[in-house]
Amino acid sequence: MPISTSGRVEASNINTEFGRYYRSYMSIWHARNGYYGAVNRSRDRNPLGVGQTNSGYAYSDWRGYDHRASSAHIQLQQRESRNDVDTRITWYHWNQQYIGQRWEWGTINRYYPNSWLGFEPYGRRYDIYFDNGISWGSAWNYNYRRIYSNYRGYLLNVYERANTYRNYSGLYTQSNEFIRIDNLS
Repeated sequence: MPISTSGRVEASNINTEFGRYYRSYMSIWHARNGYYGAVNRSRDRNPLGVGQTNSGYAYSDWRGYDHRASSAHIQLQQRESRNDVDTRITWYHWNQQYIGQRWEWGTINRYYPNSWLGFEPYGRRYDIYFDNGISWGSAWNYNYRRIYSNYRGYLLNVYERANTYRNYSGLYTQSNEFIRIDNLS
């Protein structure tokens, strides 16, 4: 069970995450430097990651740490047959710090192992924008726009006009989640 994101972090919490007896002696220096096992960076919020003021040497840096976390995987299928379709993804760290964005234009399939973003630490936020600026074809054609999670099912599943503004904001990934984004005309 991950360490809570709020409240006090104790040595017993860190010991438990590393699979050690909760009452064992624990040195924050040894935990941070891998003596109890490598720090898992498959979660965006980890003691060595962004937003940690003490680089893992303070108990507060361990809030939200999950030693058993797995990365999330984001895929994209985009098909242009009747009109132009473009998709943008913008991603942020757990503390809302901007990381970057990426656009895809034209027909493209980004699946494992050459997926759109590959394996991403879980707990990051993603905003998906389905572009409604149609540069060719009819803006009155209909497109399928979907976001599917293997854990949560369809987060978005619409069949709407190509010129409809659609921005899916606030998608936070989960551990070992596969997310498929479809933008099909």
